[in-house]
Amino acid sequence: MSVTYTLDESVATIALDDGKVNVLSPAMQTSINEALDRAEKSAETGEVKAIVLAGNQKVLSAGFDLGVFNSGDAEAALGMLSGGFELSIRLLSFPVPVIIAATGPAIAMGSFLLLSGDHRVGSPRTRCQANEVAIGMVLPISAIEIMRLRLTRAAFQRGISLAATFAGDAAVAGGWLDELVDEPEQVLPRAQQVAAEAAATLHVKAHRASKLKARRDGIAAIQAGIDGLRDEFFSGT
Repeated sequence: MSVTYTLDESVATIALDDGKVNVLSPAMQTSINEALDRAEKSAETGEVKAIVLAGNQKVLSAGFDLGVFNSGDAEAALGMLSGGFELSIRLLSFPVPVIIAATGPAIAMGSFLLLSGDHRVGSPRTRCQANEVAIGMVLPISAIEIMRLRLTRAAFQRGISLAATFAGDAAVAGGWLDELVDEPEQVLPRAQQVAAEAAATLHVKAHRASKLKARRDGIAAIQAGIDGLRDEFFSGT
């Protein structure tokens, strides 16, 4: 399975592991959404009060499946793009706290997922990069709006125009991560600890209502980008 779901006390951990670099293919997106459906249903009953989204020992995620982009199937590419950014909106507005365990690099759409968590834990191995302009791709509006919502102004500009890589203290200072642990194997346990603390101390309804107020304009801008993806990249289809 590419996505596993475990529950410990009131914290659900959703771990991505396709055996490689956790590309966010349509199939992977479906599996993540199914796990989030399960967590959201359990949140309604109070069984789940926080979630952890984690990568494998190699990466958090290396981004979209380039094979879909290169297949020539414009509808499949559009669906994958839309699905990725819809997943970001879902995390940004999730009913319980979302803690992300950046167990390794977060690249392209993987970095946008990272930016969609309420608290992000990384290690010195966690390299954060929107690498689109380095590989000949133009950043979608939705990606830019996710970065605008979470990054400092300087990191936002460098990240977009130069495909700058952020790691260590620079990743925290730029807004990619909230905290660092010393070793990669400590990332997931620390993320689960943060999630347990949030589950024990936060009023869930107040948490969600407050973050939706804070992110309202950003989420609307991301959604507008999703709605315009066909005109932005696929106007000839």
